[in-house]
Amino acid sequence: MKTRSRHPHETLQTALRSAFPIDARRLEVLAALILAMVQARSVVLYTLKTHGPLPGSLDTRYQRLRRFVRFEFPAQLFARFALSFLPDSELHLILDRTNWKLGKQDVNILLLSAVWDGFSLPLMWALLPHGGSSSQQVREALLSRFLQCCPERHIGTLLADREFIGKSWFTYLHQHGIAPCIRLPAITTIGTGKLPIWACFKKLQTGEIRCRHRSVVVYGVPLRLCATKNAAGEVLYLAYRGHASVNLRRYAQRWQAENLHSALKTRGFNLEDTGLTQAERVSTLLTCVSAAFIWACVTGQLLAAKQPVKRKKHGHRMVSVFRMGLDHLQDLLLHPSPSAWQSVQRLLGRFEGKRGLSRSSPPSNTFA
Repeated sequence: MKTRSRHPHETLQTALRSAFPIDARRLEVLAALILAMVQARSVVLYTLKTHGPLPGSLDTRYQRLRRFVRFEFPAQLFARFALSFLPDSELHLILDRTNWKLGKQDVNILLLSAVWDGFSLPLMWALLPHGGSSSQQVREALLSRFLQCCPERHIGTLLADREFIGKSWFTYLHQHGIAPCIRLPAITTIGTGKLPIWACFKKLQTGEIRCRHRSVVVYGVPLRLCATKNAAGEVLYLAYRGHASVNLRRYAQRWQAENLHSALKTRGFNLEDTGLTQAERVSTLLTCVSAAFIWACVTGQLLAAKQPVKRKKHGHRMVSVFRMGLDHLQDLLLHPSPSAWQSVQRLLGRFEGKRGLSRSSPPSNTFA
């Protein structure tokens, strides 16, 4: 008995319905936007109106897309959906920031993600009403929202660059039992003597790893410290709990957040092309493009499992699972046929969550 070929729009709505119990008309637009983003590799609503499988004239479709992004999408729904693609073991979170300018307007996003498969998995975010770095209050509010909506998930470490420091912030992590794995500026003062950290690790050689095995007070919290120098002469000062070697390997995974930003922007969906600047609209658009990103990654994982991808000398894949999946989905959607629709239907079976794979790529030896 042959399986009926359902249109990908219908199949995608079915796959998303349990994770996103929203109004049926909004679910219809959400599915249409995800399909359109994959086909067009764009987030510009005016462009997506010609790709989204919605009824009505072009103007009618465009107005529906514009109305949809005014809808404030419940952040906890997406966070729980994204987490369903990770195993139930402890999470290693990454806190990072991405920004761009639209004319004189700053679009500045504080993004919380999780270590995944070469790319970090977006979980929750906050739109900053200014350019530049985030305040400690904003970081705490973002992480608190995540902890409230996913209290059952254990967080192992939080990886972050030297922008994310401060006594209040480190105290908050300590109080919530979250181990930091955070890069420190060279001028950070440590201990009761207020000694700058660079003075503790003088004359480092390239490739050398030097540790302080006893804990020392860093921003009001007892932590261990280590330092290492890369080939470019940059020194990494790291604050952590546990063993230096484990945390250095883990910190290297912070680069996955940069891969995520690249996938959402120039190497994938060109997020910076959006003309949206209002926080709630950018946030809803980010929900849609993040869902499209996850679908592409899950598809790429399936393809890589069937035919392993060649790796370069440094261990990274020649083609990322994200790019493999996005290329494959775009090809299926741009060349519609009963067989293509059946392929999409099979792929969407993995997109319902609770079935995602997670394989760790070899960590990078660089740091930023």
